[in-house]
Amino acid sequence: MARRSRAKSGTFFLRKSTTSDTTTFVTSSIDVSSFVNVLDGELLRVKNVWWEWETDAGGPVLGADVGTSKGCSAFASVSTESRTVVGSFINNDIISMNTLYAHSDSNTDIDYITNRTSVNPADFNDGFLVATDAIHLNIDQSADSFAANIRCSVMMDCEIVKLSLTDAQAVLVSQTVG
Repeated sequence: MARRSRAKSGTFFLRKSTTSDTTTFVTSSIDVSSFVNVLDGELLRVKNVWWEWETDAGGPVLGADVGTSKGCSAFASVSTESRTVVGSFINNDIISMNTLYAHSDSNTDIDYITNRTSVNPADFNDGFLVATDAIHLNIDQSADSFAANIRCSVMMDCEIVKLSLTDAQAVLVSQTVG
């Protein structure tokens, strides 16, 4: 398959949004094949990931999205492999993970909302190297479901890096095995 030409150099941003489903796991992907060529030693470095949670119509998560006197959570990850669950930071393909927690009172007013990033490429000197053709945004809110679907968005700070063929292949193997 011929590679698409690319005009990306220096830092650039990739963005993705996915709307959750209150009962099942949801995933969507970003095609990054134009930025990755393992045989030439070119990989995508994700330097940072920012997370945003909002209603599926846009805007902040509201009490009506949570429900009455209820606690909810939604889990999300960005990964290099297609997943059927959000995963754990011990999985080789996890780039970043985030959890949204919310609680509403008896008047459906939010009395607590926070999100927590448990792993982020910015926590490491060299970020996270991607050697696959896609990045996946995974969301699951089925355990402590919100009353409505919510949208999770990510913005990733990226750059293309050049490695030796041996090093690039080692990164690919580490992301696809285990």
